Amino acid sequence: MVPLLVLAALQVDSALRESQTFDEALHLTAGYRYWLTGRFSMNREHPPLQKLLSALPLLLLRPELPADPKLLEDPYEYARAFLYKGRNNADTLLFLGRLATIALTSCLVLAIAWAARRRFGAPAALLALALFALEPNIIAHGHYVTTDLAAALFFFLTVCLWLDPDTPPVWTGLSLGLALASKFSLVILLPLLPALYLLRWRGLKRLAISLGIAYLTAAVVVGLVYAPETWRMIRGRNFDAQPVTIGGITLPPHNFISGLRIVRAHDEQGHPAFLLGELSEKGWWYYFPVAFAVKSPTALLLAAALALAIGLWKLPAALHQRRVLAMWLAFLAPPAVYFAVCITSHINIGIRHLLPVYPFLYVLSAAALVKALPRRAAIGAASVILAIQMAEAAAIHPNYLTFFNTLAGGPKAGPNYLLDSNLDWGQDLKKVKVFMDNKRLPSVCLCYFGYAAPAYYGIKEEYLPKTWDKDARERVNCVGAISVTLLHDVYLKKGSYEWLRARTPMGTLGNSIYLYDLRKSR
Repeated sequence: MVPLLVLAALQVDSALRESQTFDEALHLTAGYRYWLTGRFSMNREHPPLQKLLSALPLLLLRPELPADPKLLEDPYEYARAFLYKGRNNADTLLFLGRLATIALTSCLVLAIAWAARRRFGAPAALLALALFALEPNIIAHGHYVTTDLAAALFFFLTVCLWLDPDTPPVWTGLSLGLALASKFSLVILLPLLPALYLLRWRGLKRLAISLGIAYLTAAVVVGLVYAPETWRMIRGRNFDAQPVTIGGITLPPHNFISGLRIVRAHDEQGHPAFLLGELSEKGWWYYFPVAFAVKSPTALLLAAALALAIGLWKLPAALHQRRVLAMWLAFLAPPAVYFAVCITSHINIGIRHLLPVYPFLYVLSAAALVKALPRRAAIGAASVILAIQMAEAAAIHPNYLTFFNTLAGGPKAGPNYLLDSNLDWGQDLKKVKVFMDNKRLPSVCLCYFGYAAPAYYGIKEEYLPKTWDKDARERVNCVGAISVTLLHDVYLKKGSYEWLRARTPMGTLGNSIYLYDLRKSR
Protein backbone atom coordinates (compact mmCIF):
# COMPACT_ATOMS: atom_id res chain seq x y z
CA MET A 1 0.00 0.00 0.00
CA VAL A 2 2.85 2.42 0.80
CA PRO A 3 4.47 2.11 -2.66
CA LEU A 4 1.08 2.80 -4.25
CA LEU A 5 0.57 5.97 -2.19
CA VAL A 6 4.11 7.19 -2.88
CA LEU A 7 3.70 6.68 -6.61
CA ALA A 8 0.34 8.47 -6.71
CA ALA A 9 1.66 11.40 -4.66
CA LEU A 10 4.66 11.87 -6.95
CA GLN A 11 2.43 11.74 -10.01
CA VAL A 12 -0.07 14.26 -8.67
CA ASP A 13 2.74 16.63 -7.71
CA SER A 14 4.23 16.51 -11.22
CA ALA A 15 0.81 16.74 -12.87
CA LEU A 16 0.07 20.01 -11.08
CA ARG A 17 3.42 21.57 -12.02
CA GLU A 18 3.49 20.80 -15.73
CA SER A 19 1.81 22.26 -18.78
CA GLN A 20 0.27 19.88 -21.29
CA THR A 21 2.53 17.63 -23.28
CA PHE A 22 2.31 17.70 -27.06
CA ASP A 23 -0.65 15.34 -27.58
CA GLU A 24 -2.61 15.66 -24.34
CA ALA A 25 -5.06 18.34 -25.44
CA LEU A 26 -5.81 16.33 -28.58
CA HIS A 27 -6.52 13.13 -26.64
CA LEU A 28 -8.60 14.91 -24.00
CA THR A 29 -10.63 16.93 -26.48
CA ALA A 30 -11.22 13.93 -28.71
CA GLY A 31 -12.44 11.89 -25.74
CA TYR A 32 -14.80 14.63 -24.60
CA ARG A 33 -16.14 14.99 -28.12
CA TYR A 34 -16.66 11.22 -28.30
CA TRP A 35 -18.86 11.38 -25.21
CA LEU A 36 -20.94 14.28 -26.54
CA THR A 37 -21.35 13.16 -30.16
CA GLY A 38 -20.76 9.40 -30.22
CA ARG A 39 -18.47 9.90 -33.22
CA PHE A 40 -14.88 8.65 -33.29
CA SER A 41 -13.49 10.30 -36.41
CA MET A 42 -11.22 12.70 -34.47
CA ASN A 43 -7.75 11.27 -33.73
CA ARG A 44 -8.36 7.87 -35.32
CA GLU A 45 -4.71 6.87 -34.98
CA HIS A 46 -5.30 5.98 -31.33
CA PRO A 47 -8.15 3.80 -29.98
CA PRO A 48 -10.62 5.62 -27.72
CA LEU A 49 -10.46 3.85 -24.35
CA GLN A 50 -7.90 6.10 -22.62
CA LYS A 51 -9.45 9.20 -24.16
CA LEU A 52 -12.91 8.25 -22.94
CA LEU A 53 -11.66 7.54 -19.42
CA SER A 54 -9.69 10.80 -19.21
CA ALA A 55 -12.60 12.86 -20.51
CA LEU A 56 -15.18 11.25 -18.23
CA PRO A 57 -14.72 13.77 -15.34
CA LEU A 58 -15.21 16.62 -17.80
CA LEU A 59 -18.85 15.61 -18.18
CA LEU A 60 -19.45 16.96 -14.68
CA LEU A 61 -18.18 20.42 -15.69
CA ARG A 62 -19.64 20.48 -19.22
CA PRO A 63 -16.95 22.71 -20.76
CA GLU A 64 -17.73 24.26 -24.13
CA LEU A 65 -16.37 22.80 -27.36
CA PRO A 66 -15.22 25.29 -30.02
CA ALA A 67 -18.17 26.55 -32.03
CA ASP A 68 -16.29 26.96 -35.32
CA PRO A 69 -16.53 23.64 -37.24
CA LYS A 70 -13.69 24.74 -39.56
CA LEU A 71 -11.27 24.20 -36.68
CA LEU A 72 -11.85 20.46 -37.03
CA GLU A 73 -9.77 20.56 -40.21
CA ASP A 74 -6.76 20.76 -37.87
CA PRO A 75 -7.53 18.61 -34.79
CA TYR A 76 -4.55 20.02 -32.87
CA GLU A 77 -5.79 23.59 -33.30
CA TYR A 78 -9.32 22.49 -32.41
CA ALA A 79 -7.99 20.95 -29.19
CA ARG A 80 -5.88 24.03 -28.46
CA ALA A 81 -8.93 26.24 -28.87
CA PHE A 82 -10.93 23.98 -26.56
CA LEU A 83 -8.44 24.29 -23.72
CA TYR A 84 -7.14 27.84 -24.08
CA LYS A 85 -9.45 30.09 -26.11
CA GLY A 86 -12.83 29.70 -24.47
CA ARG A 87 -14.04 30.20 -20.93
CA ASN A 88 -12.60 26.86 -19.83
CA ASN A 89 -9.89 26.53 -17.18
CA ALA A 90 -7.20 24.65 -19.07
CA ASP A 91 -5.24 23.50 -16.02
CA THR A 92 -8.35 22.18 -14.27
CA LEU A 93 -9.50 20.21 -17.31
CA LEU A 94 -6.02 18.84 -17.90
CA PHE A 95 -5.56 17.77 -14.28
CA LEU A 96 -8.93 16.02 -14.24
CA GLY A 97 -7.96 14.18 -17.41
CA ARG A 98 -4.63 13.16 -15.94
CA LEU A 99 -6.32 11.60 -12.90
CA ALA A 100 -7.58 8.72 -15.06
CA THR A 101 -4.04 7.81 -16.09
CA ILE A 102 -2.87 8.03 -12.48
CA ALA A 103 -5.68 5.63 -11.56
CA LEU A 104 -4.60 3.22 -14.31
CA THR A 105 -1.05 3.37 -12.95
CA SER A 106 -2.40 2.28 -9.57
CA CYS A 107 -4.19 -0.59 -11.30
CA LEU A 108 -0.88 -1.61 -12.89
CA VAL A 109 0.78 -1.63 -9.47
CA LEU A 110 -1.99 -3.88 -8.14
CA ALA A 111 -1.64 -6.17 -11.17
CA ILE A 112 2.10 -6.47 -10.53
CA ALA A 113 1.41 -7.25 -6.86
CA TRP A 114 -1.07 -9.98 -7.79
CA ALA A 115 1.01 -11.57 -10.54
CA ALA A 116 4.33 -11.45 -8.69
CA ARG A 117 2.90 -12.82 -5.46
CA ARG A 118 1.00 -15.59 -7.23
CA ARG A 119 3.99 -16.74 -9.26
CA PHE A 120 7.01 -15.93 -7.11
CA GLY A 121 5.79 -15.22 -3.57
CA ALA A 122 5.27 -12.20 -1.32
CA PRO A 123 8.94 -11.12 -0.90
CA ALA A 124 9.44 -10.92 -4.68
CA ALA A 125 6.17 -8.99 -5.02
CA LEU A 126 7.19 -6.47 -2.35
CA LEU A 127 10.57 -5.82 -3.95
CA ALA A 128 9.04 -5.48 -7.43
CA LEU A 129 6.46 -3.02 -6.09
CA ALA A 130 9.00 -0.91 -4.22
CA LEU A 131 11.20 -0.60 -7.30
CA PHE A 132 8.34 -0.05 -9.73
CA ALA A 133 6.79 2.70 -7.62
CA LEU A 134 10.00 4.72 -8.02
CA GLU A 135 10.42 4.11 -11.76
CA PRO A 136 10.86 7.61 -13.30
CA ASN A 137 9.47 6.63 -16.71
CA ILE A 138 6.32 5.22 -15.11
CA ILE A 139 5.89 8.23 -12.83
CA ALA A 140 6.24 10.49 -15.88
CA HIS A 141 4.03 8.79 -18.44
CA GLY A 142 1.66 7.52 -15.76
CA HIS A 143 0.21 11.01 -15.29
CA TYR A 144 -0.30 12.13 -18.89
CA VAL A 145 -3.44 11.93 -21.02
CA THR A 146 -1.88 9.51 -23.49
CA THR A 147 -2.30 5.84 -24.38
CA ASP A 148 1.10 4.55 -23.26
CA LEU A 149 0.36 3.65 -19.64
CA ALA A 150 -2.92 1.95 -20.52
CA ALA A 151 -1.01 -0.13 -23.06
CA ALA A 152 1.50 -1.20 -20.40
CA LEU A 153 -1.30 -2.14 -17.97
CA PHE A 154 -3.41 -4.22 -20.32
CA PHE A 155 -0.49 -5.90 -22.08
CA PHE A 156 0.84 -7.07 -18.72
CA LEU A 157 -2.57 -8.01 -17.35
CA THR A 158 -3.64 -9.93 -20.46
CA VAL A 159 -0.47 -12.04 -20.44
CA CYS A 160 -0.70 -12.75 -16.70
CA LEU A 161 -4.36 -13.76 -16.89
CA TRP A 162 -3.68 -16.02 -19.88
CA LEU A 163 -0.76 -17.74 -18.18
CA ASP A 164 -2.68 -18.33 -14.95
CA PRO A 165 -4.18 -21.84 -15.15
CA ASP A 166 -7.03 -21.01 -12.76
CA THR A 167 -8.27 -17.93 -14.63
CA PRO A 168 -11.18 -18.49 -17.05
CA PRO A 169 -10.38 -17.34 -20.62
CA VAL A 170 -13.24 -14.86 -20.53
CA TRP A 171 -11.18 -12.71 -18.13
CA THR A 172 -8.24 -12.84 -20.53
CA GLY A 173 -10.63 -11.80 -23.29
CA LEU A 174 -11.89 -8.86 -21.25
CA SER A 175 -8.35 -7.62 -20.68
CA LEU A 176 -7.42 -8.32 -24.31
CA GLY A 177 -10.33 -6.22 -25.49
CA LEU A 178 -9.29 -3.35 -23.26
CA ALA A 179 -5.73 -3.70 -24.58
CA LEU A 180 -6.89 -3.49 -28.20
CA ALA A 181 -9.05 -0.48 -27.31
CA SER A 182 -6.02 1.21 -25.72
CA LYS A 183 -3.30 1.03 -28.38
CA PHE A 184 -3.23 -0.49 -31.86
CA SER A 185 0.27 -1.90 -31.40
CA LEU A 186 -1.19 -4.40 -28.94
CA VAL A 187 -2.62 -6.46 -31.78
CA ILE A 188 0.65 -8.30 -31.18
CA LEU A 189 -1.25 -10.08 -28.39
CA LEU A 190 -3.41 -11.94 -30.92
CA PRO A 191 -0.58 -14.20 -32.16
CA LEU A 192 1.31 -14.02 -28.86
CA LEU A 193 -1.39 -15.74 -26.80
CA PRO A 194 -1.43 -19.03 -28.74
CA ALA A 195 2.38 -19.02 -28.81
CA LEU A 196 2.45 -18.69 -25.01
CA TYR A 197 0.02 -21.57 -24.73
CA LEU A 198 2.78 -23.85 -25.94
CA LEU A 199 4.54 -23.25 -22.63
CA ARG A 200 1.59 -24.62 -20.67
CA TRP A 201 0.31 -27.04 -23.30
CA ARG A 202 -2.98 -28.75 -22.43
CA GLY A 203 -4.16 -29.98 -25.78
CA LEU A 204 -5.26 -28.54 -29.10
CA LYS A 205 -8.97 -28.72 -28.28
CA ARG A 206 -8.57 -26.75 -25.08
CA LEU A 207 -6.41 -24.19 -26.88
CA ALA A 208 -9.07 -23.69 -29.55
CA ILE A 209 -11.83 -23.29 -26.96
CA SER A 210 -9.83 -20.93 -24.76
CA LEU A 211 -8.71 -18.79 -27.69
CA GLY A 212 -12.21 -18.70 -29.12
CA ILE A 213 -13.66 -17.46 -25.84
CA ALA A 214 -10.87 -14.90 -25.34
CA TYR A 215 -11.02 -13.54 -28.89
CA LEU A 216 -14.82 -13.39 -28.94
CA THR A 217 -14.90 -11.60 -25.59
CA ALA A 218 -12.25 -9.15 -26.81
CA ALA A 219 -14.27 -8.41 -29.96
CA VAL A 220 -17.34 -7.67 -27.85
CA VAL A 221 -15.33 -5.37 -25.57
CA VAL A 222 -13.87 -3.43 -28.52
CA GLY A 223 -17.35 -3.14 -30.02
CA LEU A 224 -18.70 -1.79 -26.73
CA VAL A 225 -15.92 0.77 -26.37
CA TYR A 226 -16.90 2.04 -29.84
CA ALA A 227 -20.59 1.37 -29.00
CA PRO A 228 -22.33 4.20 -30.93
CA GLU A 229 -20.23 3.58 -34.02
CA THR A 230 -20.59 -0.20 -33.76
CA TRP A 231 -24.35 0.20 -33.65
CA ARG A 232 -24.32 2.49 -36.70
CA MET A 233 -22.14 -0.04 -38.55
CA ILE A 234 -24.58 -2.86 -37.77
CA ARG A 235 -27.41 -0.72 -39.12
CA GLY A 236 -25.36 0.15 -42.21
CA ARG A 237 -25.33 3.85 -41.35
CA ASN A 238 -21.75 4.47 -40.22
CA PHE A 239 -20.56 7.37 -42.37
CA ASP A 240 -17.62 8.31 -40.12
CA ALA A 241 -15.36 5.57 -41.51
CA GLN A 242 -14.63 4.13 -44.93
CA PRO A 243 -14.53 0.41 -45.77
CA VAL A 244 -11.02 -1.05 -45.75
CA THR A 245 -9.88 -3.65 -48.25
CA ILE A 246 -7.14 -6.05 -47.13
CA GLY A 247 -6.00 -8.89 -49.35
CA GLY A 248 -9.03 -8.50 -51.57
CA ILE A 249 -11.42 -8.71 -48.60
CA THR A 250 -13.51 -5.61 -47.88
CA LEU A 251 -13.98 -5.04 -44.17
CA PRO A 252 -16.92 -3.08 -42.79
CA PRO A 253 -16.54 0.66 -42.13
CA HIS A 254 -15.37 1.06 -38.55
CA ASN A 255 -12.81 3.42 -37.05
CA PHE A 256 -11.05 0.59 -35.21
CA ILE A 257 -10.18 -0.92 -38.59
CA SER A 258 -9.45 2.50 -40.11
CA GLY A 259 -7.17 3.30 -37.18
CA LEU A 260 -5.15 0.14 -37.71
CA ARG A 261 -4.63 1.11 -41.34
CA ILE A 262 -3.57 4.66 -40.37
CA VAL A 263 -0.99 3.36 -37.88
CA ARG A 264 0.39 0.95 -40.46
CA ALA A 265 0.68 3.75 -43.02
CA HIS A 266 2.38 5.97 -40.44
CA ASP A 267 4.92 3.28 -39.68
CA GLU A 268 5.64 2.70 -43.37
CA GLN A 269 6.07 6.44 -43.93
CA GLY A 270 8.21 6.92 -40.84
CA HIS A 271 8.44 9.84 -38.45
CA PRO A 272 11.10 12.52 -37.81
CA ALA A 273 13.43 11.16 -35.16
CA PHE A 274 16.64 12.04 -33.33
CA LEU A 275 19.28 9.64 -32.04
CA LEU A 276 22.89 10.26 -31.02
CA GLY A 277 23.03 13.60 -32.81
CA GLU A 278 21.54 12.30 -36.07
CA LEU A 279 18.16 12.99 -37.69
CA SER A 280 16.15 10.44 -39.65
CA GLU A 281 12.66 9.97 -41.10
CA LYS A 282 12.77 6.17 -40.96
CA GLY A 283 14.51 5.64 -37.64
CA TRP A 284 17.15 3.09 -36.68
CA TRP A 285 16.93 -0.56 -35.66
CA TYR A 286 19.03 0.25 -32.60
CA TYR A 287 16.90 3.22 -31.46
CA PHE A 288 15.04 1.35 -28.75
CA PRO A 289 18.08 -0.56 -27.45
CA VAL A 290 19.85 2.79 -26.99
CA ALA A 291 16.74 4.36 -25.44
CA PHE A 292 16.41 1.46 -23.03
CA ALA A 293 20.07 1.68 -22.07
CA VAL A 294 20.08 5.41 -21.28
CA LYS A 295 16.51 5.91 -20.02
CA SER A 296 16.12 2.84 -17.79
CA PRO A 297 17.08 3.40 -14.14
CA THR A 298 20.53 2.21 -13.12
CA ALA A 299 18.91 0.01 -10.49
CA LEU A 300 16.86 -1.84 -13.09
CA LEU A 301 19.86 -2.35 -15.36
CA LEU A 302 21.85 -3.68 -12.40
CA ALA A 303 19.02 -5.93 -11.22
CA ALA A 304 18.39 -7.24 -14.74
CA ALA A 305 22.09 -7.96 -15.27
CA LEU A 306 22.24 -9.77 -11.94
CA ALA A 307 19.08 -11.71 -12.78
CA LEU A 308 20.54 -12.72 -16.14
CA ALA A 309 23.73 -13.94 -14.47
CA ILE A 310 21.67 -15.92 -11.97
CA GLY A 311 19.58 -17.37 -14.79
CA LEU A 312 22.62 -18.56 -16.70
CA TRP A 313 24.09 -20.00 -13.50
CA LYS A 314 20.87 -21.88 -12.70
CA LEU A 315 20.09 -22.92 -16.27
CA PRO A 316 21.68 -26.41 -16.15
CA ALA A 317 19.60 -27.32 -13.11
CA ALA A 318 16.47 -25.70 -14.58
CA LEU A 319 16.71 -27.89 -17.69
CA HIS A 320 15.78 -30.83 -15.46
CA GLN A 321 12.77 -28.94 -14.03
CA ARG A 322 10.69 -28.26 -17.10
CA ARG A 323 7.72 -26.77 -15.28
CA VAL A 324 9.93 -24.23 -13.51
CA LEU A 325 11.77 -23.38 -16.70
CA ALA A 326 8.49 -22.99 -18.60
CA MET A 327 7.18 -20.61 -15.94
CA TRP A 328 10.20 -18.32 -16.26
CA LEU A 329 10.21 -18.49 -20.06
CA ALA A 330 6.51 -17.68 -20.19
CA PHE A 331 7.16 -14.49 -18.24
CA LEU A 332 10.25 -13.58 -20.23
CA ALA A 333 8.88 -14.19 -23.73
CA PRO A 334 6.24 -11.39 -23.89
CA PRO A 335 8.60 -8.47 -23.14
CA ALA A 336 11.24 -10.00 -25.42
CA VAL A 337 8.78 -10.31 -28.30
CA TYR A 338 7.38 -6.83 -27.71
CA PHE A 339 10.88 -5.34 -27.63
CA ALA A 340 11.78 -7.15 -30.85
CA VAL A 341 8.69 -5.79 -32.60
CA CYS A 342 9.52 -2.25 -31.43
CA ILE A 343 12.96 -2.57 -33.01
CA THR A 344 11.29 -3.02 -36.41
CA SER A 345 9.22 0.17 -36.01
CA HIS A 346 9.93 3.29 -38.06
CA ILE A 347 8.26 5.51 -35.46
CA ASN A 348 11.18 6.27 -33.11
CA ILE A 349 9.91 8.99 -30.80
CA GLY A 350 10.21 7.77 -27.24
CA ILE A 351 10.92 5.26 -24.51
CA ARG A 352 7.18 5.46 -23.80
CA HIS A 353 6.62 2.92 -26.57
CA LEU A 354 8.63 0.43 -24.50
CA LEU A 355 6.60 0.84 -21.30
CA PRO A 356 4.89 -2.57 -21.67
CA VAL A 357 8.21 -4.36 -21.08
CA TYR A 358 8.93 -2.71 -17.71
CA PRO A 359 6.42 -4.52 -15.44
CA PHE A 360 7.79 -7.88 -16.60
CA LEU A 361 11.40 -6.82 -16.05
CA TYR A 362 10.77 -5.60 -12.52
CA VAL A 363 8.91 -8.76 -11.56
CA LEU A 364 11.52 -11.06 -13.15
CA SER A 365 14.46 -9.19 -11.64
CA ALA A 366 12.93 -9.11 -8.16
CA ALA A 367 11.97 -12.78 -8.35
CA ALA A 368 15.45 -13.84 -9.49
CA LEU A 369 17.08 -12.02 -6.57
CA VAL A 370 14.67 -13.34 -3.97
CA LYS A 371 14.28 -16.92 -5.20
CA ALA A 372 17.81 -17.75 -6.32
CA LEU A 373 20.10 -16.03 -3.83
CA PRO A 374 20.66 -16.99 -0.18
CA ARG A 375 18.54 -14.92 2.19
CA ARG A 376 21.32 -12.60 3.38
CA ALA A 377 22.68 -12.10 -0.13
CA ALA A 378 19.17 -11.39 -1.42
CA ILE A 379 18.51 -8.80 1.31
CA GLY A 380 21.86 -7.13 0.68
CA ALA A 381 21.40 -6.99 -3.11
CA ALA A 382 17.82 -5.79 -2.81
CA SER A 383 18.83 -3.05 -0.35
CA VAL A 384 21.57 -1.73 -2.64
CA ILE A 385 19.35 -1.80 -5.73
CA LEU A 386 16.47 -0.12 -3.92
CA ALA A 387 18.79 2.58 -2.54
CA ILE A 388 20.05 3.35 -6.06
CA GLN A 389 16.48 3.53 -7.35
CA MET A 390 15.47 5.91 -4.56
CA ALA A 391 18.49 8.13 -5.18
CA GLU A 392 17.86 8.49 -8.92
CA ALA A 393 14.13 9.09 -8.43
CA ALA A 394 14.81 11.77 -5.83
CA ALA A 395 17.43 13.46 -8.01
CA ILE A 396 15.08 13.90 -10.98
CA HIS A 397 12.00 15.03 -9.03
CA PRO A 398 9.72 16.58 -10.29
CA ASN A 399 11.03 16.45 -13.88
CA TYR A 400 10.53 12.73 -14.41
CA LEU A 401 10.01 12.92 -18.17
CA THR A 402 13.58 14.17 -18.58
CA PHE A 403 15.13 11.24 -16.73
CA PHE A 404 18.36 9.73 -18.02
CA ASN A 405 20.24 7.32 -15.80
CA THR A 406 23.46 8.16 -14.01
CA LEU A 407 25.50 5.90 -16.28
CA ALA A 408 24.37 7.97 -19.28
CA GLY A 409 25.23 11.26 -17.57
CA GLY A 410 21.79 12.28 -16.34
CA PRO A 411 19.36 14.74 -17.99
CA LYS A 412 22.09 17.25 -18.86
CA ALA A 413 23.57 14.65 -21.20
CA GLY A 414 20.13 13.73 -22.54
CA PRO A 415 20.35 15.75 -25.80
CA ASN A 416 23.45 13.75 -26.73
CA TYR A 417 21.22 10.69 -27.02
CA LEU A 418 17.51 11.40 -27.45
CA LEU A 419 14.96 14.19 -27.77
CA ASP A 420 11.20 14.52 -28.33
CA SER A 421 9.08 12.72 -25.70
CA ASN A 422 12.22 11.33 -24.06
CA LEU A 423 13.15 14.79 -22.80
CA ASP A 424 11.13 17.64 -24.25
CA TRP A 425 7.42 17.21 -24.91
CA GLY A 426 6.17 20.72 -24.13
CA GLN A 427 5.74 20.05 -20.41
CA ASP A 428 7.69 23.02 -19.03
CA LEU A 429 5.92 26.07 -20.47
CA LYS A 430 4.60 27.18 -17.08
CA LYS A 431 8.18 27.31 -15.82
CA VAL A 432 8.91 30.01 -18.42
CA LYS A 433 6.40 32.30 -16.75
CA VAL A 434 7.86 31.62 -13.31
CA PHE A 435 11.31 32.44 -14.66
CA MET A 436 10.06 35.67 -16.26
CA ASP A 437 8.43 36.78 -13.02
CA ASN A 438 11.54 35.99 -10.97
CA LYS A 439 13.78 37.90 -13.39
CA ARG A 440 11.18 40.64 -14.03
CA LEU A 441 11.31 40.10 -17.76
CA PRO A 442 8.44 41.67 -19.73
CA SER A 443 8.94 39.18 -22.58
CA VAL A 444 11.16 36.41 -23.90
CA CYS A 445 12.20 35.32 -27.37
CA LEU A 446 10.41 31.99 -27.40
CA CYS A 447 10.60 28.92 -29.62
CA TYR A 448 8.35 26.36 -27.97
CA PHE A 449 7.75 22.72 -28.89
CA GLY A 450 4.20 22.04 -27.82
CA TYR A 451 0.55 22.98 -28.10
CA ALA A 452 0.06 24.77 -24.80
CA ALA A 453 -0.69 28.48 -25.32
CA PRO A 454 2.02 30.87 -24.04
CA ALA A 455 -0.42 33.80 -23.90
CA TYR A 456 -2.75 31.79 -21.66
CA TYR A 457 -0.03 31.75 -19.00
CA GLY A 458 0.77 35.43 -19.43
CA ILE A 459 3.91 34.87 -21.50
CA LYS A 460 4.63 37.67 -23.95
CA GLU A 461 6.74 36.14 -26.68
CA GLU A 462 9.00 37.62 -29.31
CA TYR A 463 10.55 36.03 -32.37
CA LEU A 464 13.69 33.96 -31.82
CA PRO A 465 15.68 34.35 -35.06
CA LYS A 466 16.85 31.38 -37.09
CA THR A 467 20.43 31.01 -38.27
CA TRP A 468 19.86 32.56 -41.71
CA ASP A 469 17.96 35.59 -40.31
CA LYS A 470 21.15 37.66 -39.99
CA ASP A 471 19.45 41.03 -39.63
CA ALA A 472 17.10 39.73 -36.94
CA ARG A 473 20.02 38.09 -35.13
CA GLU A 474 21.86 41.40 -35.03
CA ARG A 475 18.79 43.20 -33.65
CA VAL A 476 17.77 40.60 -31.10
CA ASN A 477 17.81 41.93 -27.53
CA CYS A 478 16.17 39.49 -25.18
CA VAL A 479 16.50 36.30 -23.20
CA GLY A 480 15.94 33.40 -25.58
CA ALA A 481 13.95 30.38 -24.40
CA ILE A 482 13.91 27.40 -26.76
CA SER A 483 12.68 23.84 -26.41
CA VAL A 484 15.67 21.53 -26.76
CA THR A 485 13.91 19.44 -29.43
CA LEU A 486 13.71 22.50 -31.68
CA LEU A 487 17.18 23.66 -30.64
CA HIS A 488 18.49 20.55 -32.41
CA ASP A 489 16.32 21.17 -35.50
CA VAL A 490 13.98 18.23 -35.01
CA TYR A 491 10.81 19.04 -37.03
CA LEU A 492 12.59 22.12 -38.41
CA LYS A 493 14.80 22.86 -41.40
CA LYS A 494 18.31 21.61 -40.73
CA GLY A 495 20.53 24.32 -39.27
CA SER A 496 17.62 26.44 -38.02
CA TYR A 497 19.23 27.03 -34.63
CA GLU A 498 22.82 26.09 -35.31
CA TRP A 499 23.82 29.59 -34.25
CA LEU A 500 22.34 29.04 -30.78
CA ARG A 501 23.91 25.62 -30.37
CA ALA A 502 27.28 27.34 -30.78
CA ARG A 503 26.57 29.46 -27.70
CA THR A 504 26.62 28.47 -24.03
CA PRO A 505 23.16 28.51 -22.41
CA MET A 506 22.65 30.51 -19.25
CA GLY A 507 20.55 27.69 -17.79
CA THR A 508 17.60 25.41 -18.37
CA LEU A 509 13.99 25.17 -17.20
CA GLY A 510 12.91 21.69 -16.18
CA ASN A 511 15.80 20.29 -18.25
CA SER A 512 13.78 20.77 -21.46
CA ILE A 513 13.82 24.52 -22.21
CA TYR A 514 17.24 26.09 -22.77
CA LEU A 515 17.87 29.75 -21.91
CA TYR A 516 20.24 32.09 -23.76
CA ASP A 517 21.11 35.63 -22.75
CA LEU A 518 20.88 37.54 -26.02
CA ARG A 519 20.53 41.00 -24.48
CA LYS A 520 22.75 43.81 -25.77
CA SER A 521 23.14 45.34 -22.32
CA ARG A 522 21.98 44.63 -18.78
